[in-house]
Amino acid sequence: MLKQIAALTLVLAFLFGPVQAERYKGFPRGHALITASELKSMLDGPGPRPVVLAAVGKLSWLGGRIPGASHAPRHSYTDREGMALGRKQFQRFARRHGIDDDSRVVVYDEKYDAARLWWLFFLYGKTDVRLLDGGMAAWRAAGHSVDRGFGRSPPGGGRFVASPARDGWVADIEDVAEAASDGSPIWDTRDLPEWKGASIGGLPSGRIDRARFIGWKVFRRTEKGRPSEFRTAAETSAVLEAAGFDPGSDHIFYCHSGVRAATPLLALYLMGYPIERLRLYDGSWIDWSRQRLRNR
Repeated sequence: MLKQIAALTLVLAFLFGPVQAERYKGFPRGHALITASELKSMLDGPGPRPVVLAAVGKLSWLGGRIPGASHAPRHSYTDREGMALGRKQFQRFARRHGIDDDSRVVVYDEKYDAARLWWLFFLYGKTDVRLLDGGMAAWRAAGHSVDRGFGRSPPGGGRFVASPARDGWVADIEDVAEAASDGSPIWDTRDLPEWKGASIGGLPSGRIDRARFIGWKVFRRTEKGRPSEFRTAAETSAVLEAAGFDPGSDHIFYCHSGVRAATPLLALYLMGYPIERLRLYDGSWIDWSRQRLRNR
């Protein structure tokens, strides 16, 4: 009986955070984040083992990863243009990693990819996925062990059933053009040099018409020059107020390929912004520059 109670406690802690009386970092939806110590307890505990997805590149995967994690590099859950997989393709991706509808899933990264993967799970109906706050750096800083080398192949056998794509969670080029014409906020979340005109990936430089700048890094703390854990709710609130965010407005986020833009979107989700007000321009600057600039 005691073991059953302990297992149930861990499951509830995973789904709703450790203690709801004190929300993690003050966020209304702080349950979307998980600390390294929480994750370690779940991996070592008696309950069902969470599926841990490492949204990292090959070198990071080989050099050190959370024990038992499954490798989920970006190309495995996006298409050739970096855009979201369709429902059936994403369902196959999740099943390949042994994920069921009720699986506890944690995603982590070394920079910003985990937020994009979290957003994709949310898009297809799995809204209880949690992101390791601080990523692999936080795991190492906590002194936990790591595995190295190629590791095991994804286990397969998952039975996750992806829902139809959540309405309004994705913005397309027509949505962005409409927002630009009616003055709804379009947030450029790229790095400052890109906003000022630097070109990357061989694409034309520039920005979307009437976009506003809010670099993705402002929502994260910095550790040794690298993005680290999310800022607190109080710090995030100050950032949003200074930038002029309105919870009653629709917000579209874009970057180069839709990856970095997921971080500010997640930050607003954590802050309790209405889900139906948050949209990610999946094609981002790749799509806009190729279609709009080419036709001018």
